[in-house]
Amino acid sequence: MRGDRAGLVPATSKRAGSVRQRIAAPGIADCGGHGRPEVVLEQRFRSFVRRVYALLIAIAVSIVLFRIFAPQRGMPRDGAPLTADVLWLLPAAAGGASIGAAIVVASASRAGLEGMARLGLPGLGAGARALSNGLTWAAIAQLGVHFTATAFDVLPGGHSLVGALLGGSLGFGTYRLHRHAIEHDAYRTFNLVAMLLATGILASMSMTPTGEWWTRNFSTLGTSDDVAAACFNVAIVVSGAGMAGLARSLTRALEEGRFGTRRGGVRTMRALIIIIGVCLMGIGLVPIDGATLLHNTFAAAAAGAFALLCLGAHVWARRMPRMLVRFSYAAFGLEVVAMIAYDRLGFFSLTVFEIIAFTLVFAWLIALVATTAMHPHSAEARTDAATRRHLALGSFPRRATTAASGPVALAPARRAPRRLRSSTGVMKGRVRRRSRRTGPLSHEQRAMWRGGVSSDDPPDHGIPGRPRR
Repeated sequence: MRGDRAGLVPATSKRAGSVRQRIAAPGIADCGGHGRPEVVLEQRFRSFVRRVYALLIAIAVSIVLFRIFAPQRGMPRDGAPLTADVLWLLPAAAGGASIGAAIVVASASRAGLEGMARLGLPGLGAGARALSNGLTWAAIAQLGVHFTATAFDVLPGGHSLVGALLGGSLGFGTYRLHRHAIEHDAYRTFNLVAMLLATGILASMSMTPTGEWWTRNFSTLGTSDDVAAACFNVAIVVSGAGMAGLARSLTRALEEGRFGTRRGGVRTMRALIIIIGVCLMGIGLVPIDGATLLHNTFAAAAAGAFALLCLGAHVWARRMPRMLVRFSYAAFGLEVVAMIAYDRLGFFSLTVFEIIAFTLVFAWLIALVATTAMHPHSAEARTDAATRRHLALGSFPRRATTAASGPVALAPARRAPRRLRSSTGVMKGRVRRRSRRTGPLSHEQRAMWRGGVSSDDPPDHGIPGRPRR
């Protein structure tokens, strides 16, 4: 019975089915939870968020490009020439669509890239995806300086030099960061959250009728009761909602025991991140010209929650990465110095303080993901390595198995060579052992026993003292 079924496996093998299931789900590594239901739901939620945010970013970029292209011709805004302005919508929409497509590829998961490959679309490596992300952030910084050029003309070199420096530094930094943390699903999603906030503010800056708004505060952009105010407020509300929704994903790696997380530490951090997100939503929903006190309360609560995150970085987890702890204390110190320089010394306006505060919040959350979830010994990294092994296994050609064909014959496995142990305990390779002589040898056995003698030679061949005939 054993000989009849040797080398055969049933077509419905449980082990083979599990391997196929792991191979067919390359997105497991992105969710970082080995296929647990709640983690799979989070992964699907992040995938949906990335698509929606990429669409909103493309719309915001189209608005910015239209406002850049149309005024260059000096076209009036009333009367018949308005039709000529509408023609600039086509290149602006094309530019926005291109940026949106680049963002989708740069933030796509491994499963998304495989889907693009199945559709015949060209694939991009990690370097190209990181480069597209860095160039997008560099363009955002330069456009931000372009729309506030008057504020930078007092500096040496003017707004052109400032834009080049800010754009180059931000682009290079985001390129390196994206290349390092590109495998983490929560980072790619949160990167789009920050990018939506930046592009929404750019769209509002490009068309706001509030004049030199930077001499007052950022919230002035949301007080004009027009499309510019809508761009600003919607961007802040949607970005705040995305931050609150990603609180669990951003802190999931801290649940590992290697960080020495205290009881309730992860929950406290998640609650503080949610508070910051909700306060951002409140800033967008309540303009400063409406309920000023409530608007300022939301802003102060967000700053206070971020300060607690920075000061408690070493309290929530005893073995938090040193780089993150140092950055937390530095961020808190920079926020305090900026507050004193604005409120007590009057060195700059509230707008500069708000830019510093927003930048520190998003930079700290991205650093949290980059230093915890992408550690070589983290569960996320181990899951990515396991998935790469399964994907490599799935790249080999599979044997055709059907229910009608029954058991499928597999190639017999090659037996490993027998290992022998010498008297010294050292394993040696398999050697050919000679059988002991138990009686007189026949002429065939004698020929095989003596080296260099063939079995076809006569019996007396090779016997000393007898001449060969």
